[in-house]
Amino acid sequence: MQPIEQDRTIKSETKYEGKIINVREDTILLDSGGQAQREVAEHRPAVAILPIDQENNALLVRQYRHPTKQMILEVPAGLVELGEEPDDSAMRELREETGYSSRNLRLLGGLWSSPGFTDEYLYCYIAKDLVENRLQPDEDEEITVERIPLSRVNQLIRLGEIQDAKTVALILMATNIF
Repeated sequence: MQPIEQDRTIKSETKYEGKIINVREDTILLDSGGQAQREVAEHRPAVAILPIDQENNALLVRQYRHPTKQMILEVPAGLVELGEEPDDSAMRELREETGYSSRNLRLLGGLWSSPGFTDEYLYCYIAKDLVENRLQPDEDEEITVERIPLSRVNQLIRLGEIQDAKTVALILMATNIF
């Protein structure tokens, strides 16, 4: 992570508080000495996991994402719950969304999901040595697990079958370690 520069916030006002995000409006100081308004979607940190089975398949999940109005193929992911460490969140989300845990869960790095409007930070993991170990999925999620040969994932990105930014980024991060 880059070093944090001085906070440029002059004024901050919460406009909305919700279950997943809060929205605030900040007045910030520009390098020129002027001021600007910025809307920020506050979001807890999250995890994204690329599970790879013994046959070198990526276990991706397909689920309806309402903002896009379509089914999206993506890596398992979810929020870091309050008081929970990212590693524990990654294992929990892996179990909830795929029905597997990992004996080899490794943090690859992290990224800001869309720093132009949100403070969401994603911890990116690769999970190998998978073992069946299901947790009850969240009641509001309808997820289908798909096994995709790793040799095909880049093609699916090029064809537009995988369009989720965190999934594309995590696949690129993971395929650079092989």
